[in-house]
Amino acid sequence: TQNKEFVCRGHDYERLEAFQQRMLNEFPHAIAMQHANQPDETIFQAEAQYLQIYAVTPIPENQEVLQRDGIPDNIKSFYKVNHIWRFRYDRPFHKGTKDKENEFKSLWVERTTLILVQSLPGISRWFEVEKREVVEMSPLENAIEVLENKNQQLRTLISQCQTRQMQNINPLTMCLNGVIDAAVNGGVARYQEAFFIKEYILNHPEDGEKITRLRELMLEQAQILEFGLAVHEKVVPQDMRPLHKKLVDQFFVMKSSLGI
Repeated sequence: TQNKEFVCRGHDYERLEAFQQRMLNEFPHAIAMQHANQPDETIFQAEAQYLQIYAVTPIPENQEVLQRDGIPDNIKSFYKVNHIWRFRYDRPFHKGTKDKENEFKSLWVERTTLILVQSLPGISRWFEVEKREVVEMSPLENAIEVLENKNQQLRTLISQCQTRQMQNINPLTMCLNGVIDAAVNGGVARYQEAFFIKEYILNHPEDGEKITRLRELMLEQAQILEFGLAVHEKVVPQDMRPLHKKLVDQFFVMKSSLGI
């Protein structure tokens, strides 16, 4: 299997470190490479045996099942990790000069998509990679995706809380807290400074639609948070009332910084 690439499904709840150890026990003479960067030619030509192990994210084929309302979460969870042909991993990097005050401005993502010969899981728990595709995502595209994912996560948690699918509301509390806290501590402002200023808009005329999309997502996030806080208020236990009040107060600060 020299110079070949495989995607392997680990055991349920197996941590990456445990999986790495298991593989190294199976290949006792292998040298472990602790990064996801593409190895250089000397390693491909080397006599020694190298193992490069890193985590990848499944890209579900059945997007409509995942996005349709009314489908139970356990069915959605199944489609997120089964019948998967494509996997990906991201490598963040900075292009040009890094602004210490605002790292969003230069934060690019190199996204590698791995396409398998057959979908996982199958007869085997691992299949060979047939093709890899690499694209670069600009700081603005990266910001859009971060917001889209966070909005989706918030929606899911709010809906689970509404339909009483949650044993406790901690996941929703933590998510609301994380998003509002980041926004109040400069998250929203950093996006605005990076992408909504005249200089960026003039230098990137091709990004007009994306800038509009980012602004829409920020406003949409404010609406989701407002709804989420209303749901949270109905179910929050007495001892967490002070935290809930803090979130509501911070949310007003966030709204005013968005100019809502």
